[in-house]
Amino acid sequence: MTSNQLVAGPEAALPTLRGAVAGLPSYVPGRRGAGVDTAALASNESHYDPLPAAVTAVAEAAGRMNRYPDMAAVELRERLARHLGVTAEEVAVGPGSVGVLQQIITGLCDAGDEVVFAWRSFEAYPILVELAGARPVRIPLDDAEGHDLEAMAAAVTDRTRVILLCTPNNPTGVPISHDRIEAFLQTVPSSVLVVIDEAYVEYAEAGSGPDSLALYRRYPNVCILRTFSKAYGLAGLRVGYAITTAAIADGLRRTALPFAVSALAQKAAVASLDAGEEMEARVAAVKRERARMAAALAAQGWKLQPSQGNFLWIRADEDLRARLVDAFDCAGILVRAYQGDGVRITVADPASNDRVLRILEAHAA
Repeated sequence: MTSNQLVAGPEAALPTLRGAVAGLPSYVPGRRGAGVDTAALASNESHYDPLPAAVTAVAEAAGRMNRYPDMAAVELRERLARHLGVTAEEVAVGPGSVGVLQQIITGLCDAGDEVVFAWRSFEAYPILVELAGARPVRIPLDDAEGHDLEAMAAAVTDRTRVILLCTPNNPTGVPISHDRIEAFLQTVPSSVLVVIDEAYVEYAEAGSGPDSLALYRRYPNVCILRTFSKAYGLAGLRVGYAITTAAIADGLRRTALPFAVSALAQKAAVASLDAGEEMEARVAAVKRERARMAAALAAQGWKLQPSQGNFLWIRADEDLRARLVDAFDCAGILVRAYQGDGVRITVADPASNDRVLRILEAHAA
């Protein structure tokens, strides 16, 4: 073969992406700013530095990063099992809860299968579903910005493999009560995996959402999805986990990208669990700020649904949304805007929150 034969001519066919990938919308991360006065409130990260114990664990593990991590994450899974009262065989870990969710959809869905979820909810849901060749079934939120479980149950077909329940919902902050989820589970076929996505569960007030572990113990088609990215402050290390039956958890581990959760992430997650009281004190401070902001916004005339996440949601038409984003940008405050729906604002330190309140006061009805 000559060198000329190795060069594709103008008529030669070139590699192309799958149709599902070519038409896939990109996930839009929260915006970043470099200025010292910029308040980055778009990604729902913890505004606190990592827990000191986690930093120490990472520093100690850094000297061994020439070695592959434990692919089975045995130490972390065993620590999570003790923390939650399950067995290590019921735990699967991955690169953030979104990584575990990709394992779930990959493991359960064939081409043409369906995944039902509320909308608007976590932006990655439809992307992961379409990437797997499955069909996303979006069910509009109800008038209270929460899940319309009756409509979701009605949308289940013989092709439904997974249902996603985000509680508290991202971006609206509205939880789903225990009783409502239990009633929903009684109507859903036991062959459908119901994923309770609790990325923000640590920020929820007791009793506002489900006792997901109790539901899991009663309904084996329940899967609990959680993360260390939010309240534990490990967003940059990417580690999340699922609690599910041993058979499903084993399948998730087999569908996982090898060595996806680094040794540093595993050690930091274990150390963070061991520093639970310090994490809870930080969460309590966020809750106090969330309540203070909600009360101030109500006094300004904003009508908000009570949020159980570390963020507030402002429903806004396109004109108001654009004006709010522009005002925040001019003030050096980065928020998350959803075209046609509204604006999500992460609750941060009191000074940043006061800046947010001043902007919103100027645009209150």
